[in-house]
Amino acid sequence: MTAIAFPHDYKTSLGKCNIKVDGEWYDCTTWRHSHPGGAEIVDQFHMADATDAFYALHSVEAIQKLKKMKSTECTNPTTRDVVSVNFEKFRHQLEKEGWFRRDWRVDAALCILPVIFMCVTGFMIAHSWPILATILIGVGMQQAGWVGHDYSHGRGKAADFFGLALGGLINGFSTAWWSHKHNTHHTFPNRKEFDADIHNEPILHLWFPASDKDVWHRRYQHLYYPVAYSFLYASWRLQSIQFVLGSKNWVERALIATNYILLACLPWKVAIGSILLGGLLVAMVVTANHQTEEILESDAPYNFIRDQFSTTRGIHCSNLVTEYLFGGMQYQLEHHLFPIMPRYYYPSLRPLVKKFAEDNGLQHHISGVVEIIGMNYQVMKKFSQPLQNVE
Repeated sequence: MTAIAFPHDYKTSLGKCNIKVDGEWYDCTTWRHSHPGGAEIVDQFHMADATDAFYALHSVEAIQKLKKMKSTECTNPTTRDVVSVNFEKFRHQLEKEGWFRRDWRVDAALCILPVIFMCVTGFMIAHSWPILATILIGVGMQQAGWVGHDYSHGRGKAADFFGLALGGLINGFSTAWWSHKHNTHHTFPNRKEFDADIHNEPILHLWFPASDKDVWHRRYQHLYYPVAYSFLYASWRLQSIQFVLGSKNWVERALIATNYILLACLPWKVAIGSILLGGLLVAMVVTANHQTEEILESDAPYNFIRDQFSTTRGIHCSNLVTEYLFGGMQYQLEHHLFPIMPRYYYPSLRPLVKKFAEDNGLQHHISGVVEIIGMNYQVMKKFSQPLQNVE
């Protein structure tokens, strides 16, 4: 595998593309251009086994489509890791038990309606109770992000609709841009030059930079990183606008435009404050799960399952408030292994994943909220040190 441009900038340069799934080789050279997740993901598995990543991110319909493709001859020898073989059995057992079936009554009660309630209430009281409105809309935006994230991974027309609507109307995000970017993160977590989520330099550094690329403010990153986190939603909004202007997706353009019209109806302090609050709440969660863990070099040996365990840390929430605010991302490992699974199954799934880790000699890291915040601070402080102090 070779490093790629970030998903929304990617241009296919590979001539042919053959990938291996379930022991069969498939010529995806032409098909990759219509791949909903982008051609870049397909290209990365050229002449490699993509079985684990393929099943993690694709629906039953997509799997059936691949199986209908004509297999091709290929002389490249590949062998599956025993962990991958065992994980496939684990996944098949969960499928038989119905873990991937979505219950829309639960979705409505726990996911969709609370988000709508917070955002509508905040909008209605924005001029009379601006601080409370900022909190309600900010938390509503954060939760809309979690719900939209779940539906972006989910499969089916209903999930597509709610993911598109919540992401566009409430947060001004492009679901298409997000899927391209985020699927790369899922497939190559914490891998340099692949995972855009860990590349935040020159603002924040998760490793020591080369001397000619160092910046003076890095030494203070452990002090200002919460402020940088607050601009996460602003950054995603800008990237979404750039993406839809180039993609010509008029549905997403209309949804995002409507979002900005609604924001313009709010007092400016409420509009900006809610975006910064929502971004901060999301960033504190998504960064804690990964940046405290191993950072992989771009050319390090690759195994989808092993990489998820070595680069992801779960979080134990001890009360209902943090359990809600973390939006299912406290079960980040479970989510990375089974992203299509509805998030409300993850609490029950965690003991099973832990058992799988124990049986296969894999690490299974879980920390409390206070501990993970402290670990995150220590990472920022570690990589704020002067280069001359680095051994």
